Amino acid sequence: MYRETRIPRLRASLWVSVPDKVHSLAEAADPDRGNTAAGLASGPTVAPAAAPSLIVPDGCMDLIVIDSQILIAGADSTARMFHGSAAPTVGLRFDSGVLAQLLTTSAGELADRVTPLEAVIGGRNARVRNVGEGGAAAVMGSARVLLDTAGGLMDRAALDLRPMALARALDVRSNSPAQTVTEAAAEFAYSPRQLRRLSAEWFGYGPKHLAKILRWQAARDLIDAGRSRTAAAAEVGYADAAHLRRDERSLIG
Repeated sequence: MYRETRIPRLRASLWVSVPDKVHSLAEAADPDRGNTAAGLASGPTVAPAAAPSLIVPDGCMDLIVIDSQILIAGADSTARMFHGSAAPTVGLRFDSGVLAQLLTTSAGELADRVTPLEAVIGGRNARVRNVGEGGAAAVMGSARVLLDTAGGLMDRAALDLRPMALARALDVRSNSPAQTVTEAAAEFAYSPRQLRRLSAEWFGYGPKHLAKILRWQAARDLIDAGRSRTAAAAEVGYADAAHLRRDERSLIG
């Protein structure tokens, strides 16, 4: 089971993933009531052995709590297998271009890696303590720690809005049709070389790869909503379904 709640102030979504055989995940609370963390889970859970899961690239970076440690999941350029805990996993998925700014580091240094937050920012705020013995208490505690940690980072940050604007320009879901990399470079008054350098710093890879990921994600959303592969491919700008399959193979194998 998977649930997520949008946290607009953080430009992120708080998510909880529970192995299929773990029972009793509560309804997510209404974030407008200020009870997001408390509402994500309640009641006892039973933790079976967790099966590996496939994590597909989405152009985003996450903070995740695993085994009482906050980890940075860098942007993935291709799919990878995630061997998580059998217990519920809690994370914050940030919009493209946000988390690297909060960490004052380059997304390229964190791409395709899982890095302890403490190794990047140091200090006690990167550590998880007293989040509960397990089950609902651990989920609520982890959520609170993530929200508090991210809130502290956000309060100290002066966000550069250009990365988010570029990601929107390249994403067919927010800008239909999506701009080409050449068009985006012209709109932002960058040379192709500047755009590649900034994109690697902001997202972890170049603008062409980000655009490829975002278009494939848009097609995937349509297919999940019931569209045929042919219809989804046409709607997001692929030449045909075979073109979609080639991109898909290159991203997830």
